[in-house]
Amino acid sequence: MHFQALPVLATVLALPYLAFGEPTCYNSDVWKDEAARSEAAHAIDKWCNNLAPSKWEPRRERKQCLEVDYSPHNVNLWMNNGNLGDATITVDQCKKLLKKIVDTCPGGGYDHTKDGWKSKQVANQVEH
Repeated sequence: MHFQALPVLATVLALPYLAFGEPTCYNSDVWKDEAARSEAAHAIDKWCNNLAPSKWEPRRERKQCLEVDYSPHNVNLWMNNGNLGDATITVDQCKKLLKKIVDTCPGGGYDHTKDGWKSKQVANQVEH
């Protein structure tokens, strides 16, 4: 039996894109420039470092509105265990899910495509 590694490797490399897809984006552009995305990513790092690793029961959600140094915006972060049973979220998993939204969606968005975890990031404009 001759094993052909290239098609298998191509399939394995494509699986994350096929199975997990891209986040759904909101129609806005408040995080369109690099400085804004960098501040959002920094807020995500801080939140995920405090949040994870932790074990969550099904449908458990946590959310927080964080001020960022890129005026005039705040970032609302939300995470939900959409699994049928208890699940543990790691720091890397938390960061990857939320940063994928920031990198893909200039106005925030949500992603319900990864291992039962549901993440959401919304940029809010603060009026002064």
